[in-house]
Amino acid sequence: MPTAIVLGATGAIGQQLVTQLTQRGEVESVIVITRRELDITREFPNAIVSKIQPALLDFDQLEAQAAECMPAGAVAFVALGTTKKQAGSKAAFRRVDHGLVLAFARACKTAGVSGLGVVTAHGANARSSVFYNRVKGEVERDVQSLGLPCVFFARPSLLLGRPEDGRLAESWASALLAPASRWLPRSVRPIEVRVVAAAMVDAALGAADGRVSFVLSNAAMHQSESP
Repeated sequence: MPTAIVLGATGAIGQQLVTQLTQRGEVESVIVITRRELDITREFPNAIVSKIQPALLDFDQLEAQAAECMPAGAVAFVALGTTKKQAGSKAAFRRVDHGLVLAFARACKTAGVSGLGVVTAHGANARSSVFYNRVKGEVERDVQSLGLPCVFFARPSLLLGRPEDGRLAESWASALLAPASRWLPRSVRPIEVRVVAAAMVDAALGAADGRVSFVLSNAAMHQSESP
């Protein structure tokens, strides 16, 4: 049974990834990579906590330390992300959303993981004039260039079901759009964090149908949701 590794486990999608992975019978354990001590029961109240293995790492040494704690053949997930406001500057934002993600992906390559799933964003494009979308596109490009056995990118639109985390603009947008979301095209329709996580888990544990690299679009993740 495979081991799963999650970076960014305390975020909204990360919490869902950890919880859903522990609930899958084919997953033996879930390594949660973190920079601080976690109260596992509080952070993941619906998870099978006996499967969770916290790994406290120095993120300034993420690539080297993460590679040491990953078993070969594991499946890995990145749900790490911040905002320019939270990070404090464009450079600090890029360090998290590009630098740390790429460092973790390189660690996955070194350790010999079987697959890696990365949360980016709807609109990710390395040539975008929008800074956020450009960084997300650049990280997709650079992770893909590493030549992992399988890598996929989840590109959700506006996220629903996320705890209050100071992202006021997104909170207001969610409140306004949620009631009308059923009439919006699936490509841009707001999406629950649990649906994003479920689609990623299914893609990773389903061996990606033999694909080496692919994108889970917002529409595809909505399509995979059970009625």
